[in-house]
Amino acid sequence: MMLTLVRHGEPERNVGESERADPPLSRTGRAQMTGARRLVEVDGCDALFCSPLRRARESAEVLLPGCCPVIDDDLAEFDRDTQRYVHWEDGVDPYRAYLAGDLSPWGTTLDEFRGRIRAAVERMRVAGVEHAVAVTHGGVINNFLAMVLGLSRTSVFRPGYGSVNRFRYLPGWGWVTVELNAIGARISTFQ
Repeated sequence: MMLTLVRHGEPERNVGESERADPPLSRTGRAQMTGARRLVEVDGCDALFCSPLRRARESAEVLLPGCCPVIDDDLAEFDRDTQRYVHWEDGVDPYRAYLAGDLSPWGTTLDEFRGRIRAAVERMRVAGVEHAVAVTHGGVINNFLAMVLGLSRTSVFRPGYGSVNRFRYLPGWGWVTVELNAIGARISTFQ
């Protein structure tokens, strides 16, 4: 089985109060997902899974238009219950606890978060599909990779917005990493 984990596109930065916890995609984010579509189409997709968060759902719509994703709460980011989404690149200060493996500021633990990821991936694996695609978040992708590699760290690399990350399940062996951080197209932020 091939599992492709796609990080959602860049979320909108300037949103109203009602959208701060779960912002929509920005125009750049939509372009990033169009680029990711080219990479996903190469391998095909037998089933599409998605985090319930808006930035992931909108990303899935752009990634595979017309495909109805299976929404899986366990693919949501560790910060899913916060009042305000904070962009990683805006500074790591809010994420110092996360980098230390402490997810208590977000009302969970690393073991609980990884347990959810493990459960979501296992459901995809036993679904009997040859190639599953899941639109999810940087923390989910990082922690899945860390589990595959047997690491305790929460951050192994920085998945780009709209990046495609491929893993293969080998019976008798387990999950192996195939490709990380593939970007379908360079997106210019200059207008």
